[in-house]
Amino acid sequence: MASKQLAMGRLAPAEPPRYVRVARAVRDAIAEGALPVGDRLPAERELCRRFRVSRATIRRALVELEAQGRVKAAGTRGWFVTALVEPNVLLGFTDLAAHRGFATSSRVLASAVRAPNLDEAEVLKAPPGSAVLELERVRLMDGVPVGWQRAIAAAWLAPSLADLRYEHASLFQGFREHDITPTRADYGVAAIPADARTSELLLVPLGTCLLQVKAVTSDQHGRPIEISEGTFLGDRYRFTASVGSDPRPQP
Repeated sequence: MASKQLAMGRLAPAEPPRYVRVARAVRDAIAEGALPVGDRLPAERELCRRFRVSRATIRRALVELEAQGRVKAAGTRGWFVTALVEPNVLLGFTDLAAHRGFATSSRVLASAVRAPNLDEAEVLKAPPGSAVLELERVRLMDGVPVGWQRAIAAAWLAPSLADLRYEHASLFQGFREHDITPTRADYGVAAIPADARTSELLLVPLGTCLLQVKAVTSDQHGRPIEISEGTFLGDRYRFTASVGSDPRPQP
């Protein structure tokens, strides 16, 4: 941390409590890259000095940031910056980021209703004459690009999907408005290098290691409702899963 500088100094008078202003300053430093994922925050004593607040204020701000998923305590080692983690509960990107306290938006690259191709129709079990929504977006978190995503959604089940403004709208929420609850997703995850287009979209150097995620999402009735693929920055996004051995005896 010695080589990195935080834009932290005396806090100007404002309406929010001091711990909220401290938490915002640390959050902004994380969003701007002054505190990359995995970095240790300065010691509490140093934070007290920089912000000119009490240790109780600093600790309350850190607890607030931990509740948002921004930092995590590591015992006597201090506090560390964490990544956005995909939990073992199905949440859309917007839901997940909001749960962690991040503001989300998207840059829509394409949004069109069309007939599914043969592969899409087979995966989604699309009836004859049905239409899908093809949606391609750059996903932003606190205004910073964190991933590219393309989705093929079963628009014949939820016609209003075509009318949503996906700069801020959630595809999963659009399904829920039609009493369709995304319940299960079958994932495939791999590490890939950024190609020319992805490096330009995500503002990273060519060849940067990215997390590629492909999924088929089903609703509460077991119907496939979405095919998606995306690439995300590995230092801003994590995926976690639980696995177990099959207790049944093998034949």
